[in-house]
Amino acid sequence: MDYVPPIAAKIAAIADAKTLGYAKFGGFGILTAVVKAILCNWMVCLGVVMAMTSKSTIGKIVGAWLPIFIFFAQGFEHSIVNMFLIPAGMLFGAKATIADWWIWNQIPVTVGNFIGGSVFTGFALYLTYGQKKEASPATIAPSAIAEPGPVT
Repeated sequence: MDYVPPIAAKIAAIADAKTLGYAKFGGFGILTAVVKAILCNWMVCLGVVMAMTSKSTIGKIVGAWLPIFIFFAQGFEHSIVNMFLIPAGMLFGAKATIADWWIWNQIPVTVGNFIGGSVFTGFALYLTYGQKKEASPATIAPSAIAEPGPVT
């Protein structure tokens, strides 16, 4: 019998859980994968937005770290992570096939990640802040217009 390192066995078990675990629930398994993917990319995008909006270094670190921590702690689904994890698990002996990976994980998770990033973050920010409107010269207060002359 061949020796299988514990980490390899764990990665194979995770690959099976992320594919065959959803497959045994059928349509509800796909729905679960989509919802977990929506929540995942919502957290990932919030991490980016929070890091960009903070002015301090520690604020940027915490702003990026907290949502990513939540995503990992809750076991949400991220398509990019799964592009490594599931094929690695298959190489380490997971029972999942390439078809299982794409049907039960990669396609629904990619769709959910797109929805989470674009709708829950991007569209929400758009609705909140809207488009920038150019101010016409008639709406600019005269006191806001700089007079020509030397800068003091």
